Amino acid sequence: MVRNTALRGPVQEILTYVIMMRDMDIDTDFWFYNIGVNIIGSDTRIKKTFEDWGQWQNNSMSDVEYEQKKRNGEYINGCAIVTGRVWRGKYEGKYLCAIDIDNKSGIDNFLSQWGKNNSLEKLAEKTLAEWHPDNRNKAHVYFIVEKPLSKKSGIGSNSSKNRSDSEIIPAIEVKSEGKHGIMFCSPSFHKDGSRYEIIGTRVPAVLNAEQSQELENRINQIYAKYSFQSQQHEGGNGDDDKTPIEELFKTDFEIYENNNRSEALMRIMESLIQRLKGIYSEEKIKDMCHEWNQKHCKPPLDDSKFEYQWACSKKFLQVNSIIEKKESETGLPQISIPDLISSIKERSIEIFQDQINVFYVGIKINDHIESIPLQSNRFKSIIRKEFFDKTGTLISDEKLDGVLKLIESQSMFDDHIRRINLSLRVAKLDQDQDKENNNYIFCYDLTTPKWEIVKVCADEGWKIVADNQEPIFKRYENNSSPQIYPSKTYAKDIFEQFLKLFNFQSKNDILLFSVYLVSLFIPDIPKVILIIRGTGGGAKTTTFRMIKEIVDPGSIDTFSFPKQINDLVQTLDHHYVNFFDNVSYISDEVSDLLCRAVTGSGNMKRALYTTDTDFIYKYKRCIGINGINLASTRADFLDRSLIIEVKRIEKEKRRKEEEINKEFQELKPLVLGFIFDMLVKVLKYKQEHTNEQILKNGYPRMADFAEWGEIISRCLGYEDNEFLNAYYDNIANQNDEVIESSPVAEALLLFMFEMEKEYWEGSPTRLYRELTDIIDQIKPELKRSKEWPKASNKLTSILNSFANNLKEKGIEVITGERDNHGNRIIKVHNLRKNSRCNVSMKKDILESSNRKDSSQFHPNIHRIGYSDNFECHLCPLVGDIHLMKSHICSGQRL
Repeated sequence: MVRNTALRGPVQEILTYVIMMRDMDIDTDFWFYNIGVNIIGSDTRIKKTFEDWGQWQNNSMSDVEYEQKKRNGEYINGCAIVTGRVWRGKYEGKYLCAIDIDNKSGIDNFLSQWGKNNSLEKLAEKTLAEWHPDNRNKAHVYFIVEKPLSKKSGIGSNSSKNRSDSEIIPAIEVKSEGKHGIMFCSPSFHKDGSRYEIIGTRVPAVLNAEQSQELENRINQIYAKYSFQSQQHEGGNGDDDKTPIEELFKTDFEIYENNNRSEALMRIMESLIQRLKGIYSEEKIKDMCHEWNQKHCKPPLDDSKFEYQWACSKKFLQVNSIIEKKESETGLPQISIPDLISSIKERSIEIFQDQINVFYVGIKINDHIESIPLQSNRFKSIIRKEFFDKTGTLISDEKLDGVLKLIESQSMFDDHIRRINLSLRVAKLDQDQDKENNNYIFCYDLTTPKWEIVKVCADEGWKIVADNQEPIFKRYENNSSPQIYPSKTYAKDIFEQFLKLFNFQSKNDILLFSVYLVSLFIPDIPKVILIIRGTGGGAKTTTFRMIKEIVDPGSIDTFSFPKQINDLVQTLDHHYVNFFDNVSYISDEVSDLLCRAVTGSGNMKRALYTTDTDFIYKYKRCIGINGINLASTRADFLDRSLIIEVKRIEKEKRRKEEEINKEFQELKPLVLGFIFDMLVKVLKYKQEHTNEQILKNGYPRMADFAEWGEIISRCLGYEDNEFLNAYYDNIANQNDEVIESSPVAEALLLFMFEMEKEYWEGSPTRLYRELTDIIDQIKPELKRSKEWPKASNKLTSILNSFANNLKEKGIEVITGERDNHGNRIIKVHNLRKNSRCNVSMKKDILESSNRKDSSQFHPNIHRIGYSDNFECHLCPLVGDIHLMKSHICSGQRL
């Protein structure tokens, strides 16, 4: 049989065309009927629509109109959907939000906001997503939302010397209203040649109002991370956010798709028209602009967009020219200082003083309220802008200074000025409420550009507040970074996953750390000084960095101690969490300052040498120190501390820092959500157990931390008193550290325990002699150290500094009393007569007693003056220490 092969080619082409038309109809039906949005015909290879899609922004396309377009073949070369309002089907009345991602950095950053969804394929299992297979670094992700999101049209302009550098900045656009634009979609052909394909599910995730806000927050987080705002976001960028015009003219400048090419081209056009008009013809200038577009825009804007930008630039300059002409004829507008102040006050919500009498301005910027110091550079910039907007000229520094001084003077004598406590990072709302009701509201500053905060309360849970009207927080803009938006959706074991990132050895250390971390979000209570010590390679610095990012993200993760104490004061004032890295020694002055900073105190310095004005700092801060050994063994410092020891991580258990950081970034929004949920539980517990006495066996030095810590522990699922037992064990270890650091304290313990004394009383000189005898026999080299007092007049103050620690070991020291003759005396009580000390010197005694050439401490042997000879109280023998310790006493004395 002979086959007619002549018809095979045409038939095959017809069949392919029929199949393609069928597939196109199926997919356009999907968008029109299943999703419910308007769909228009396009040639997607050149990204051009066949009609003016503006008519479908706010109007529904009827079924008849749609079916007619299909019959006319308008969708053969591709299609585009109008984002925003859903007009039909089960999503009617909601909005289709499209996330257009155009590079690998955009995909990585977007996925990092979604926890364990670390690939597009995984995310596409949960919501509608599409890509074109030949370039999987570009994708469209769709959600159905209750309310439209703000339009995002690119994270700023991008100047770079090569294409790979541009990939660092994520290219992400957001469209969720008709006016935001269209999306070329599956099954259309992309300009690169392959079709758009839906990756996984064909059902978009439906987000309620709260989830829609969370989606926007996560995208805002990406924008904030890269320190830009999109052109349309919140009413457009200010001039400060734009690439400097001189950068645009550099030969190596390049700007890529989705990074505001249109804006850059328009600025070039305006600049060239203004500078070259009258020198070159309009056509010549236009050609130069066209050349710039071809060379610097990647890819260049097409001819239609180029002509549109050219027309807009000419129109803008014509209008501007008319304004300039009128002002030149009538003179520049003038404004007096009183009128300027009146104008500024109209914009401000109020002027108030904080807790240390610094004047602040609560002022509305765009759609949020900011609390700005009156004398800050930011407020000065607002005045400069206000003056320029009114007059078209710059305000002089002298006039600016006069405006600020006049505002401050008027406010100083205003009887109705409010005093408001401003906090850094965490705050408690309504400070004057009845504390016995335990009806607290905690606030956390996300330090985002929009001044959003998290409010946490027992009754309503926690939520992100974008329109807070009450001044609560102050900020130091250069030091803080925007916090990632917390998530309410996380796995049950999310905190356990998070704790695995840290190098903690024992169950008690994990418990203490967990409680400590949550406590950092509780305002107004003193937090313990976190001391992490151990050999190198124990991840001490990494631990501090992750805590800092979770609680108080900033431009610097860890600090070193500055040389000047005033610099340390400013560091503490400007940062809520202050972690000091690789510290080997802390001076007494710094130790005192840190102790005061933990419990809440103030510092004062002179503002100017030419005046008597004082500048006051007042703060309560979270402090951490790490190092190989304890940097300070001062009793008051360690009393406020929580010590966690880490060991070097074994080679086979080590991980790359990049790998740890990636997992940390994925877990961070989820852990934050967990912590805020835990705070809700803690507040509920406080409400429901108003009269419960948490600390039943007395109060430790950090009593507030202990009480809140026990509540946090119970809310985390631990048994009652499990935290307190672990904390008291930690305090006991600290106590041993204090005792072991002081030869005087150790000598006194040995004196009382080894001689089995229940009570001793005598002068400081006599006690100094008794303790010196012990040191002479057991560890004579300590007498040459700076820790051992050189005379008895120092003994009383040293004993007072360790009195509480000695009492914990069963020795009570009483100083400041006098005998019947008026002489100063010291009393020492052995509260546990049968106890034995467990300190290093005791071990030395035991070890020495086992050696053949030594014996135990001899209480009757004493040094003669400052010589190397010793004498016995019971016999006339005199000799060196070795002879006297080994002699057999005759018991007779001349």
